[in-house]
Amino acid sequence: MKMRTIPNERRFYVLSIVLLVIIFGITLVQNMIRYSHHDSYNLWTSVVYLCFSILFFLPFLVLCLYILKKIQIRFENWFWPLTFLTAFCCLIVFYLVSNIILHSFGYFDFFVDADYAGYYFGREALYHLLFVLGTGIYVYVSKEKTRTIKVFKGRKTVTLTIDLVQWIEVEGHYLNFYTKKETYIKRTTLGQLAKQLQPDFIRIHRKYIVNRNEIVAIEKEGRDEFTLLSSGKKLKIGPSYSPISW
Repeated sequence: MKMRTIPNERRFYVLSIVLLVIIFGITLVQNMIRYSHHDSYNLWTSVVYLCFSILFFLPFLVLCLYILKKIQIRFENWFWPLTFLTAFCCLIVFYLVSNIILHSFGYFDFFVDADYAGYYFGREALYHLLFVLGTGIYVYVSKEKTRTIKVFKGRKTVTLTIDLVQWIEVEGHYLNFYTKKETYIKRTTLGQLAKQLQPDFIRIHRKYIVNRNEIVAIEKEGRDEFTLLSSGKKLKIGPSYSPISW
C-alpha cells in the first residue's frame, strides 16, 4: 500500500527534527565544557536530560501543528493570541510530562523537580517557544494556499475548505462533496470543477473526482480498478481514466 504525504508538511517536520538535533548537540557540548571537570558530572545523565528537554518535544510540536491548523480554520481573527496561548500551554504540559517520565525512570525523587524547572525554563523552554511560534508562522503563511468553495448544507451556505473534501460525486444536476463527517452539495458541472481543482484533485470516473492526498492505494479486482481512500471508501476508476497516477 502506497502512502501519500503533503510535501510542505513533510519538509517542515524534517527541518524541525534537524534543528532539534542540532540544538541537542550544541547544548551537550556546552554542558561538557562547563561541567565535565566536576566530579558529579555524568555524561549519560546529561544525554538523558537533553533527550527529554529537547528531542522529546517533537510529538508536542506535531500536536501544536494540528491545533494551530484547526485554530486557523475556525478562529482566524484570533489566530495569534491563540497561538501564544497554545505555546504557553504546550510548554507547561511538556514540562510536567517530562518530569513524570524522568521520575518514573528514577532520575527525580518527586514528580516535579525544582532544579529541572530552573534548567528547562532557563534555556530549553525558549527553544521550544521559538519552535511553536515558527509553527504558527508556517500555518499562517500556508493559509494563502488553502482554497475554499461555497457549498450548501440544506438551505445554509457554507464556506468549505477544499482540503477537507475526500471525494466529489455527480448526482443529477448537483455535486455531492464528501468529508469525513458531513456531505455538502453544489450546483455545477464536474468537468468544470475538476479543472478548477487541479492538481490537488484528480478525475477517476465520469461521476467522481477525488482528493489526491486521500488516495492510499490503487486496487485491481478482475478487470476493474478502484481507488482506496484513507477513509476506507473504494471508488471505481472509469476505463477511459485508467491508469491513475497519483
